Amino acid sequence: MSGRGFGSLPLQIGFVLIIALSGVFVSIQAGAGIRFALLAGVGGLIVGVVITWFVVRNLRDVMPDTPDMSDREW
Repeated sequence: MSGRGFGSLPLQIGFVLIIALSGVFVSIQAGAGIRFALLAGVGGLIVGVVITWFVVRNLRDVMPDTPDMSDREW
């Protein structure tokens, strides 16, 4: 998922986990059993990975290339 500085890996993992936990909490609030809540969590993980991949992939097309700041003279 991580590539060329388009978001750190912990940020991407956190985004995926937020989506998965959202599915779990919504299913619990709707009165689902523990089995369905866990299924919603697994489904949320899959959806979160797909959304994160899609966003990172599209950022590569939209964001301009930035110069390397290590070669800059101050």
